[in-house]
Amino acid sequence: MGKVRVQRSAARVTTESEAIPELRDGDRMNTAEFMRRYEATPEGFRAELINGVVHVNRWIEVGRDGKERIMPPISGGGHGGPQADMTFLLSMYSIYTPGVRASAPTTLVLSPTESVPEPDVLLRVLPESGGSCTLGTDDYLHGAPELIVEISKTSAGRDLGRKLEMYLRNGVPEYIVWRTRHRVIDWFHLNRRGEYVPLALDADGILKSRVFPGLWLDSVAMTGGDMARVLAVVQQGIASPEHAKFVEKLRKRAAKKKR
Repeated sequence: MGKVRVQRSAARVTTESEAIPELRDGDRMNTAEFMRRYEATPEGFRAELINGVVHVNRWIEVGRDGKERIMPPISGGGHGGPQADMTFLLSMYSIYTPGVRASAPTTLVLSPTESVPEPDVLLRVLPESGGSCTLGTDDYLHGAPELIVEISKTSAGRDLGRKLEMYLRNGVPEYIVWRTRHRVIDWFHLNRRGEYVPLALDADGILKSRVFPGLWLDSVAMTGGDMARVLAVVQQGIASPEHAKFVEKLRKRAAKKKR
């Protein structure tokens, strides 16, 4: 392969045999073309296709010292730390829920025509247990997972706007946006009318998933960094009768598919 040349908000890869067009912020294209170009970008470049429009999230710049840097830098408090905490929560739940798996972050071919987001964290029911989000032969996830999480320090407008619309349109049952700057967690669930509505707190101030029984979250503890409390609450959910019923339901689905 020839030399890789990267520009701000774009990525260009040139080989001796072909020149793959760069991905630019705001370009319009379908899923197939986006994936063709995205797979040719260098490590560190990050982009998404949201309702047919390219959004470049991270790119590589060469400084005056000649060193390559990923831009913009990933903040620890505003994104990296919260993403790790949310991944911990969903991973803990998946460990005790056979047939469920957490992923973070991952390229998701949500729509075969116009949407390829890269959620910060997601939780899905595996196909053998009745889930519709599958791992394709291209090693990417395809279809709508049951729960998607976006960590928003500066991207809340997009995450609560175009991304929310995209996830709603593609039937993602639950969607979480953690607005780290405001220390707020928005948890939406898809109602029978096909609308996203906020998940209500229970009498103890706990958010309880409607799709994943036993997935309980103390959002105040999570946004405040009290992970011991977060762990204690999700452990209570995992020990609940509704979680046991869900695990048995998944087990029966998996057994039925094996027949």
